[in-house]
Amino acid sequence: MVSGSSEGNVKNLQTSRIESESFSLKINFSKNKKTDSSKLHQYDIKKYINPDNFNFPTDMQELIPTDTPPYYDKGENYVERIVRALGYFKQCALIGPSGTGKTHIIYLVAELTQLPLWEINCGLQTSAYDLFGRYIGLGKENWIDGIITSWCRYGGILYLDEANMMKQDVATKLNPILDARGHMVLNEKDNELIDRHKDAYMIISMNPFSAEFTGTKPLNAAFRRRMSVWLNFDYMSVDNHIDEKEINLLMERAEIPRETAANIVEVAAKLRQEYKNGDLPYGPSVGDLANWARIIADGASPIDSANETLVAMTSDDFEVQEDVRKIIKSVDWGITQTSDDPKVLIIAAIEKSLLEIGKPDLNKVKQRLMEDYNRTLADCYEEPEFLSRILKDIYGKAHVTIVDAIKKNLDNMSASIPVKEFLDLIAR
Repeated sequence: MVSGSSEGNVKNLQTSRIESESFSLKINFSKNKKTDSSKLHQYDIKKYINPDNFNFPTDMQELIPTDTPPYYDKGENYVERIVRALGYFKQCALIGPSGTGKTHIIYLVAELTQLPLWEINCGLQTSAYDLFGRYIGLGKENWIDGIITSWCRYGGILYLDEANMMKQDVATKLNPILDARGHMVLNEKDNELIDRHKDAYMIISMNPFSAEFTGTKPLNAAFRRRMSVWLNFDYMSVDNHIDEKEINLLMERAEIPRETAANIVEVAAKLRQEYKNGDLPYGPSVGDLANWARIIADGASPIDSANETLVAMTSDDFEVQEDVRKIIKSVDWGITQTSDDPKVLIIAAIEKSLLEIGKPDLNKVKQRLMEDYNRTLADCYEEPEFLSRILKDIYGKAHVTIVDAIKKNLDNMSASIPVKEFLDLIAR
């Protein structure tokens, strides 16, 4: 008799059992859990690195990130460009201020490519023993590889965060791995020579070199030349540029009204510009804004919520905190913002109508749009037929009630030609 089963999140553990009258044999083996196909469908990466080609040992599969949220940018296609750099050159560098999502996107790239992630924060006083390895006990019998040595032997992505805080001896030791030689010399272990694994990739990230970031210094020129591609990161919304995707992201994460999310992003854009001008020590990330939004969603006022989250996070200096409060209070939190843009109004009405049914319904529609058509709600304004098909497929004849709800939420704009045409198309 042969039987099989599977379990686990990061890996699929499968068991086969062969039995007869004289013996019983049980075999355990594992396979990589490939990333969610709907998530992979959002990014065109397989032509550079195909996750189906990897089959790492079970213990290394545990280093592959899971459930990483999507990364939103302003059309720069950072995910594809990072994977392209790794596919062509095996290493690249990301540079940009704190809070622009550099670490987030590296986790996402590791999950999409199904590559184990070895992470080192160069800003910490990490010893060479941790990075390259050491002997345990007396004598030279028991050696333990460090993170960099393990990565070189077995492959995956080596992520060096805050790389411009790296110690010089570490950079020097990495140089021969990253050039045509493609090997490391383990001086600590009788000069053992280790060839770089064929699936060993490297990504470094850093803030721009500045006296503001204590401990940063210009990268060693030899190490810098080995980074084949440099990608500059920036915030989604800065100064007068407000990115609609950032507003939608806060609405989804914290379940807050659009006008509140728009106010939060407006404040963030001003604070980020102040930071880039050198007048503030920190620019808020999307995660910082989401924390603020969640406290607002729990019933606290925007000002009180900001004091608990954004203000205290920005600086310990009282004068700096007062400057942040002035920017927060410069936004009128008591008046509902409106927009004359029919696209903005229509997308907001769709989200509101689905949220009235329940957040799972909103998420289900978003997921189906992405899985079936590689579209988001924001695309439904130009391509309403996709939304119409999804609503009919999920709700059947009951989809008309959702269309009616959208029409009701657009009541003041229903006479507008773009809005009327949109409603006619999704009602078919």
